[in-house]
Amino acid sequence: MLPDLEEVPEICSVRDDFAQAFAEVRAARPDDFASVIRRFKKRNEHHALRLTLGMKQWGDLQRQKGQPYHETRIFIDNFLNRLFLSRIGMETLTSQFLALSRAPDGIVDLHCDPCQVCAHAAKQVSGVAGEYLRKVPRIEISFHGNERARTLPLIPQYLLYIVAELLKNSLRAVGELHEANPSGRAEPEPVQIRVASDESQVALLVMDRGGGIPFQRQPHVWSYMYSTARGNEVCEATGRVLQEGSSPTSFSGYGVGLPLSRLYAEYLGGSLHLMSMPNFGTHAYVFLQQSSDRAEALPTYVNWLRKRRLREDILKYESQEKLAAAARDYAEALRFKTLASEAMVELSTLEV
Repeated sequence: MLPDLEEVPEICSVRDDFAQAFAEVRAARPDDFASVIRRFKKRNEHHALRLTLGMKQWGDLQRQKGQPYHETRIFIDNFLNRLFLSRIGMETLTSQFLALSRAPDGIVDLHCDPCQVCAHAAKQVSGVAGEYLRKVPRIEISFHGNERARTLPLIPQYLLYIVAELLKNSLRAVGELHEANPSGRAEPEPVQIRVASDESQVALLVMDRGGGIPFQRQPHVWSYMYSTARGNEVCEATGRVLQEGSSPTSFSGYGVGLPLSRLYAEYLGGSLHLMSMPNFGTHAYVFLQQSSDRAEALPTYVNWLRKRRLREDILKYESQEKLAAAARDYAEALRFKTLASEAMVELSTLEV
């Protein structure tokens, strides 16, 4: 149990929601079971954002009590990753249960076309972006590869979430950069989606020229504690979620989208990676397996936690190596390069 939990009402509220839901599920009669599950899913809609905002408040509380920021951030990220990965599994079970009454395959599309999912995400996100950008960048989608391997068995809704989050970030970056520095162009640079495939995997690339992510911020983009929103905005968002039940899509910038997108990709047996060039743009890569017999991606917590920690260490060592090299401290740069290499070797053994 988290220390000082009772001092954060938002987390207590979510905990109480789950306790009530599990009690209702255990007590449900067979004829009422589906309706109980629907009520549970309805209450569960905003829990991801509420938990994230609540944990940020909990982290602030721990820092006020003298806990080091770095340790608090790592604890919160690991706690939320573990919780949300379990939540995705529960979401899959409940959605599949309800969907099987309408379609034999449930929520799984055995011939999911990623290009169609991307087109759906582009239409959805462009409409939302029009509310805060004067000119919404075009989204261009193209397919490259083997047409016979274009589709794969997948839960389309999860891929839709991933692509929509990546597009929200790209449209915002490109649109805001264009408004600040038009550079004589009448329209902002387009955001491009490339889909490629072979017999073993499907890869998606979301490319933008939105100025990229500043070098010093890149190691933090996967943290729930990293946010482009100011502290008072986070508090206001918490209030809106609790009091009005606002949609999570209204809260881009609160540190939820990228970490959750990576968890969805990993749950699908794939991966999500970012490559950013400061003052130029960002490339986001999504890799998905073609295999239809892959198991649910719920790794043991110890191994999964260690792998996540190693990835963080590698980013930290590489960052420190570049800083040391820039300062011409080549001995220190070599030390950090060696540490990064050792962490990569250990990570590769855990990936087997």
